Amino acid sequence: MRALVMPKVPTAVTTKDEIMLEGIIDYAGLYPPASLDMQSVVHNWSEFLQSDDNWMLARLIIPSNQIDEFTQCAKGLLPPAGEEMWQLSMLLPPASDDGFEDAVQKTIAFNISDCGAVANVVEFKAGTASEIDTALELLHDDLFPFIELPIDEDPRGLIACLSGAIAGAKVRTGGIVADMYPTSNALALFIHSCAVAGQSFKATAGLHHPCQNQNDNVGVKEFGFLSVLQATAAANIHGASVEDVEQILTLAKPDLSMFTDTELEQVRAELFNSIGSCSLDDPRNDLRKMGLLKESK
Repeated sequence: MRALVMPKVPTAVTTKDEIMLEGIIDYAGLYPPASLDMQSVVHNWSEFLQSDDNWMLARLIIPSNQIDEFTQCAKGLLPPAGEEMWQLSMLLPPASDDGFEDAVQKTIAFNISDCGAVANVVEFKAGTASEIDTALELLHDDLFPFIELPIDEDPRGLIACLSGAIAGAKVRTGGIVADMYPTSNALALFIHSCAVAGQSFKATAGLHHPCQNQNDNVGVKEFGFLSVLQATAAANIHGASVEDVEQILTLAKPDLSMFTDTELEQVRAELFNSIGSCSLDDPRNDLRKMGLLKESK
């Protein structure tokens, strides 16, 4: 799924920072807490791509039921033929939804339109092995799926269903209310299961910050995305247990110094793909304070 090809990264401090942060953010500005309108989101994306920090970005997340609005708002901003297209991730209805197949076909039609953007990734929820199998049969070969699995139950059975499939798992790590945040044990079990199985995954919501963060608006402590990276690497490289992974997730500050550049590159390439974030400023401001990111020119 991921081939780490480092572009020029003028704001990275070290090679390890490049590996940790390259393509880490899928921009989800339409979603809470930002909840921006489409025009603002496509304008932001265009600006982000022209910034010195563009190497941290992977894809722009757009819901399939707003494809037409995206196309209209992005007119004049999309790159012309011959230039690199905008990379999108299309958020589809749940696999159990009657509109799932139509959304897949709409995504395929969008890609064929050659408008200057392409959705080579899709995301959707699935709660059973049957839903996963049926959904995968409907997908075009050019669409890589990240399938959001329930976090409130043991994920190992559904992760096993993805074994051998060209697909990634997805975990929800927060939201607009406290009940949408998983327990540290539930998230640890998900991460450990993926690390042991060699299953790629992405995480979304509540991960704006690299370190553990207190969200007073919701009244919870949020997980940090670099803590998720450390936990994944510890389980995969060092054989950390679920309990060890949970402890890492609850540390105030992550420490990735015990991993080599090669080990972290492997974890990013094969396991921890990206995070969905409605903000670019929050993560990069924190990373600058941590000394992992230089100021943009």
